[in-house]
Amino acid sequence: MKKWWMAILITGVIGLSACGADETGNTEEKKNEEESEQQNNGENEEKKNEKESAQQKNEGNEEKNTSDESNGQALAEQLAVKSSAETSGEKAVISFSLTNEGEEAVEAGFLSGQQFDVRITDQNGENVYTFSADRSFTQAKTSENIKAGQKLENAVEWKENVTPGEYEATATFLVDTVNGEKVKDMEFTSTSAFTIEKQEESSSEESGNAEGEGSEQGTEEEGDPESSEPSSSVEGNDAFRNLELSGEKGNYTVRGEARVFEGDFLYRVEDGHNELISETVVQVDAGAPNWSQFELAISIPESDLPDSGALTLMMYDRNAKDSEPVNVNYVPLDRFGGE
Repeated sequence: MKKWWMAILITGVIGLSACGADETGNTEEKKNEEESEQQNNGENEEKKNEKESAQQKNEGNEEKNTSDESNGQALAEQLAVKSSAETSGEKAVISFSLTNEGEEAVEAGFLSGQQFDVRITDQNGENVYTFSADRSFTQAKTSENIKAGQKLENAVEWKENVTPGEYEATATFLVDTVNGEKVKDMEFTSTSAFTIEKQEESSSEESGNAEGEGSEQGTEEEGDPESSEPSSSVEGNDAFRNLELSGEKGNYTVRGEARVFEGDFLYRVEDGHNELISETVVQVDAGAPNWSQFELAISIPESDLPDSGALTLMMYDRNAKDSEPVNVNYVPLDRFGGE
């Protein structure tokens, strides 16, 4: 009897132990599952945060780029172009400027040494003159720093193949960037209308008077041959002013005043295809902000002169930071092959 009860007791203990082991095993498994789920949730949360951080960073960069671009565009809008045309006989002088009307200085960037162009059309809309048509320019990028209230000025003269009529001159500054930011959908142009009047023929009496006056003038000037040398005024810019040009057929004199960094500037002469005088340094008495007088004696052998096209003097200074040409001024010396 005791043996029987002992057997029952042992069987019960074994059963309870087995149940406890099962419950412990289930609990441990559930715990592992919960920890695994929490770990997965943590990794998912971390990935989500990384994704949100990257998205915010991209949005920040886009916002910065948009802000920079917007700022450059806003600065570009404060640049104003004005132009005017003056006629004298059978020629026209087109003057134009790019003015910074804002309160901040801007740096206008250009894709090459050509910073502007001028086109003239007749009353039928036909193009009769393009400043850049027979000129060559350095392919290096250039820039001009324009302070608040200041302006870039220049002028071109049209005097070849001019006939009476109504004309329009369009001056364009070829600005590509402002403060390093690309300028989009903007043209820096100004158009001026002008008329070339038909020249009336002088009467025989006026012609006789003119001949008499010419004879007297010739007599007076015989003792001073230099005073009879014709000269013409040429427009300057912020670095060059009061420019006077005289001479022809390869021998020219250019006088004026320069306000240049460290008291020197450079020039070269081109015919639109070839460089006839390579880059030459000119030293003046004083550096900017002082103005100093200068005189250039330019001599080109007749054999080097072009059969057709324009002879152009290019005067300029160098940017102290990157040595790029600045304050470039183009002086038309002569034209060949035209009537």
